[in-house]
Amino acid sequence: MVVGRTAGPGFWWRVGSPIGVVPAAFVLLFVVAVIGYAALGESNQDTVGTIAVFVGSLAILLMGVGLMTRLPRHNRAVAFRTKRRLRGAIGVGIASGLGMIVLAGVIMQIGISVDDSVKDRVDELTTDLGSSTWAVALAVAALVVLAPLGEELVFRALLLRGLVRRIPFWWAALITSVLFGLSHLDVWITMLWPRLLALVIIGLGLAWLYRARGYWASVSAHATVNLVAAVVLLLNR
Repeated sequence: MVVGRTAGPGFWWRVGSPIGVVPAAFVLLFVVAVIGYAALGESNQDTVGTIAVFVGSLAILLMGVGLMTRLPRHNRAVAFRTKRRLRGAIGVGIASGLGMIVLAGVIMQIGISVDDSVKDRVDELTTDLGSSTWAVALAVAALVVLAPLGEELVFRALLLRGLVRRIPFWWAALITSVLFGLSHLDVWITMLWPRLLALVIIGLGLAWLYRARGYWASVSAHATVNLVAAVVLLLNR
């Protein structure tokens, strides 16, 4: 026994609590959207959607922080520990994120080539970051800052670390990656199986990065992927 260290919450709390964060955030997102549509009307649905996504992303981050505070101090320190130098970890994260973008693009192209319904749904996709400058700023902040910080905290620093207490790393990584993919609302709206597959593979890469280089490496990779997505959306406005 190590003096001064407490066991903290048990296995099922460590696994169940992070899993519950995303549904709770979805409920909050839905409530904000309903209230926003009622207040601003259907003509402002893009702006309302942006606000709802921002609130949902912020909620995931705050709930993740709240769960992390329940863990013993030494567990929190290990969860955020950077392996090797921070600058190097961030650099590896950015490079890995760029590779993930290429891989996701290849998966989508394969999906389009083998499934005509995928091409039809991709052609029908319309995504708007909002019509005003502040709405665009909120959307970019949610995508590039809040989502990477919150989702890496919930899925890697909390859920992945909880699972590896009982099962081998790669099984834990696969479980968290599937849940990570299913947590993205656009997967459910578009029903694009290549998008889900790409997210699962990206999740596996983020899990490996978290284990190999630490939290800030996986956050950097995640932020890189989302930044490129945000730039594409801005260019297509």
